Amino acid sequence: MSEQATNSGAARVTGTSLVISRTLPASPERVWEYWVNPELRQKWFCAGETGTAPGEPFVMDFDHTRISDSAPPEDIECGNEPIQMRGEIVEFDPPHKLVYNWPDDKGPDTVVTVKLTPTDSGTLLELTHERLSSKEFRKGASAGWHAHLDLLLDLTSEQPARDFWLHYAGLKAGYDKS
Repeated sequence: MSEQATNSGAARVTGTSLVISRTLPASPERVWEYWVNPELRQKWFCAGETGTAPGEPFVMDFDHTRISDSAPPEDIECGNEPIQMRGEIVEFDPPHKLVYNWPDDKGPDTVVTVKLTPTDSGTLLELTHERLSSKEFRKGASAGWHAHLDLLLDLTSEQPARDFWLHYAGLKAGYDKS
């Protein structure tokens, strides 16, 4: 794997929010496509319909068998069972900013903000996930986003994406210690 494809910074947690950044070797337009095109998004995160305006759906069809040949860790509730979550777009400004609600069945919806900024080497992606109601939720979300964004880094580096569950398990162990 290339040196750039191993560049993965940890999530920073403050209060009920986490922030994670990646510099990706692709244009903001290309990175944007990996967020809004379900065919590309399912290669590193989840499939699902993406609206193009506030109030329209942001559907997350999770099926981790698309991104992992390994079994999920034992403490993962959903495991490899397909699940669908229906969020709603709050802001849609291609290829710069995407904000959407992420449903939380244990409290108010959380909010995900993705900002894309061009750099000399590609795109700075800054993801903020807010309103994470518990310490366990924040740890799981930190490891999850960290792993998913590492897969996105692999793909935009034109490298094979690593196995999600194997990568997630190692990251989660580190976040659990913090």
